[in-house]
Amino acid sequence: MKVEEGQEDTSAGATAPASAGEAALSEMNAAFASCLSLVCPPIQYPPHCRFNPVRDAADTAEIETRLEEFFLHAKQLEQLFLNDTADGLAAMSLETADADAEAAAAAGRQQQSELGLEILNLEAELAEKNDLIDKYTDVVRGWEGKFKRLDHRMSPDRD
Repeated sequence: MKVEEGQEDTSAGATAPASAGEAALSEMNAAFASCLSLVCPPIQYPPHCRFNPVRDAADTAEIETRLEEFFLHAKQLEQLFLNDTADGLAAMSLETADADAEAAAAAGRQQQSELGLEILNLEAELAEKNDLIDKYTDVVRGWEGKFKRLDHRMSPDRD
C-alpha cells in the first residue's frame, strides 16, 4: 500500500492529538511507516533492473535516516513516560509512603523469619536423607561383598 504525502498531511491535521504522549506516539508511528515504505515497497517499485532495493547504497542510507527519526521519536515517547511516572511518584503523599514502608518492613521481617524456619526444616530433612544414603550405601556394600563371594565360589577355575 502506498500512502501519498498529501493524504498523510490531511489525516494528521484532521485529528489533533490530545496529549504530548499521543503526539509523540503518532510521530513515532509515522516515522515507522516511513521506514516500512522503503523495506516493503509498493508493487510498482523497484524497477526491474535491480532485484533488491535495500541493497542499494542510497536506499540503505535512506533507511538509516528514517530509522534515526523513528528512534528519536521513540526516545521522546520514553522520556514522556518516565516523566509521567516520576510526576506520579512525586505526587504520592509522604504519610502513605511512611505507612507503606512500615508495613513493608514488617512483612519483610515476617517473611525473613519464615524463610529462616524453612531453611532449618530443609537442613533437617537433608540431614535425614544423608543418613539414609549412608545406611543404604552400607547395605549395598554388604550385598556387593556377598555377590563377590558367591561369584568366587561359583567360578569354574576355583578348583
